[in-house]
Amino acid sequence: MIMLMLAVLLIGAPVRPAFAAAAIASAHPLATQAGARVLAAGGNAFDAAVAVAATLAVVEPFGSGLGGGGFWLLRRARDGREIVVDARERAPGAAGPALFLDAAGRPVPGASIDGPLAAGIPGLPAALAHVAGQYGTRPLAETLQPAIEHARAGFPVGDAYHRAA
Repeated sequence: MIMLMLAVLLIGAPVRPAFAAAAIASAHPLATQAGARVLAAGGNAFDAAVAVAATLAVVEPFGSGLGGGGFWLLRRARDGREIVVDARERAPGAAGPALFLDAAGRPVPGASIDGPLAAGIPGLPAALAHVAGQYGTRPLAETLQPAIEHARAGFPVGDAYHRAA
């Protein structure tokens, strides 16, 4: 019971930012804290975004995981450049249209969206490395550190995680 109370207090603890003009929001307080930690250590917004996404993959894998993908819309402040990073899952290199046809050459209904043939190569790990390497200021290992720590040490599991598991 004491551990549970301590965990609740730690999660609910306010983050005291070491930066003047930044905001971080995420689906989990530990991920938000990870982004704040990276900013406080001198990282930029891209570094913080990588830290948040990686931590969400650990503490909320049912909604944000390394096995998935997504899109990143970035804007670089120094030159106003806008960048889209397509991190969606991709089909394996050897996959082709014939994979979804039956012996008679007809499409198998739903084969591309349900079942083992619907699996793709996750895009998020490559996106984390790309965003950190191209736009971040801190080493990838540093921005991933909060996620690694939570994966190794554990973290309090809320109702949503418990239900998903």
